[in-house]
Amino acid sequence: MASQKFSTLPALRRQHLLAEFAGLKQVCPDGVYVALTPGDPNLWSGVIFVRDGPYAPAVLRFQISFPDSYPKLPPLVTFSTDIFHPLITPLSTYMYSTDVQSNGTSSATDEERLPPGGFSLRHGFPTCTFDDEDVLDTIPLDAAGNPGAWHAWRTHRIEKGKEFESPPTLDDVTATVTPVTSPGSARKPGEWNWEGVWEERVKKGISTCLSEPVMFGGVGAADDVIRFLNMGEDDLNAIKENLLRTVDHPS
Repeated sequence: MASQKFSTLPALRRQHLLAEFAGLKQVCPDGVYVALTPGDPNLWSGVIFVRDGPYAPAVLRFQISFPDSYPKLPPLVTFSTDIFHPLITPLSTYMYSTDVQSNGTSSATDEERLPPGGFSLRHGFPTCTFDDEDVLDTIPLDAAGNPGAWHAWRTHRIEKGKEFESPPTLDDVTATVTPVTSPGSARKPGEWNWEGVWEERVKKGISTCLSEPVMFGGVGAADDVIRFLNMGEDDLNAIKENLLRTVDHPS
C-alpha cells in the first residue's frame, strides 16, 4: 500500500516533502526524532523525548500526515501516546473546534475536526509545549484540543501561586470546544473540581509511556517505523564506543 501511494504521488510534491524532511537535520529540536514511512513521504513518524519541564521524562510517539493541499493547509499531528495535555485531543474522543453563530448554535468544518490524539496547531507546534510552563500558561482556551486538561493545568498553576489575568467563563468553555462522543455529559469542563487532576493524570501517562510493554513491546504504537530495544548496560556501552569511533575516524 505504501509503495502504491509513493508511485501515485506527483513528482513535484514528493520532492517537496523529501526536501523538507532532509532539512530537519538542521532545524530539528533536541530530543525529537523523525523518520519517513517507507514508500509514503506523506506520513512521518516521530518520537519526542521530553527532557525538562512538567512532562519530563515522557517519551511520546506521534505522526505527521500531510494533506493534498499542503502547504495551503497545515499537516495533521497525531499522538499515539496517551498523555493528558491541553493541546492534545483524548485518544477516546473526537473534538470539534467550533465557531459560535449569531443564533447561539455551533458549527465545525471537517478541516477543524481533531481525531483522537490530534494536536491543536492553533497555538503552534509541540516543540516547547511539553517542557515550558510559560508556553502552557499562554494557551488560550479556544486553541485547546482538550479543554479538561486546559482547566486542570490552570488549576495546578494557580495552586502553585500563578496568577492569570482573565479566567474564562463557563460560556467561553462551551463556545470553544465541544466533545462529540459524550452528548450525555451534564457538566461543562469549567464546572468540575480540577484540584490534583493534572498531577495525577500526567503522572499516570508518563508512567505508562515508560513501561516496558509500551516502550519495547509496541503496545499503543501507531506504527513500528521507530523501534526501541531493551538493551543491557554492556551492549549500550559497546554501541556508544562504536559511534564515537565512527565520529573520530569517519570513512
